[in-house]
Amino acid sequence: MTKITGIKITAVAVSLMALFLSCSKSEKNSKTVEIILESQNAPYTYEDENGNPAGYEYEVLKAIEKKLPGWKFNYQVLDYETALAGVRTGKYDLDAGCKFRTPAREKAFLVSAPYNYFFMNLVVKANSGIKNLEDMNGKAVSSIVATDGRAVALQDWIALHKDVKLEFKPLASSGSMADEIASVEDGVFDAAYLSAEQANAILKEAKYTDLKITERVDGRDTVFLINKDRKEFQQAINKALEELTADGTLGQLTVKYFGEDNFEVAKRIGLKKD
Repeated sequence: MTKITGIKITAVAVSLMALFLSCSKSEKNSKTVEIILESQNAPYTYEDENGNPAGYEYEVLKAIEKKLPGWKFNYQVLDYETALAGVRTGKYDLDAGCKFRTPAREKAFLVSAPYNYFFMNLVVKANSGIKNLEDMNGKAVSSIVATDGRAVALQDWIALHKDVKLEFKPLASSGSMADEIASVEDGVFDAAYLSAEQANAILKEAKYTDLKITERVDGRDTVFLINKDRKEFQQAINKALEELTADGTLGQLTVKYFGEDNFEVAKRIGLKKD
């Protein structure tokens, strides 16, 4: 009698364990995904006047979602640090916020195929004579938080141009692009390093009259950051992006938001290879 009871208990335990593992696997492979768009990063990702997600990357994600009828996307807008931490821990599945591919990010996350190209400009005093990064010899660029892809891109440029003594120190904690531009206005730094689109949005609100935006000085592709356990989701995203790039959808969206086809521009300046 005792032996039979033990067998029954063991069978129940095995069944419960199988059910637990089945539920865990189902959760991990769930096709309902939590998408985070970072706030205050117009025109890429932001919250509109009604509190809804908006921006170029939101439209890209909606186009991807149409390509993936088996998946359900839930969207939220969050700040930079909360978004990154949430995707890293698995609370959220994907972070959209104009991110560059960097070694640190490729270690911490799965990264998508490129969905856009980000071109950097400088914001400088109108009478500075600065037109490009080469003109920054002996001058300083506003500090950028070290985890921002712009900081990595700028450090890469500096490493490749050792003849240009450009001063740049990454920040340990997050700052804002508005502060970067304000530091140029105040004469603390000689230039801020960001896109013309981001700079224009800030300059329009701040109403500075003695600053200007240079022509493009650098560029990178941008990717979505995906939780490490979401390999199937990454593959689905990449397949959709490949189709949306090939059929011209992404190029058309960049024309809508940036006034030109960023994919064609990237080809022209050597960032994108066919």
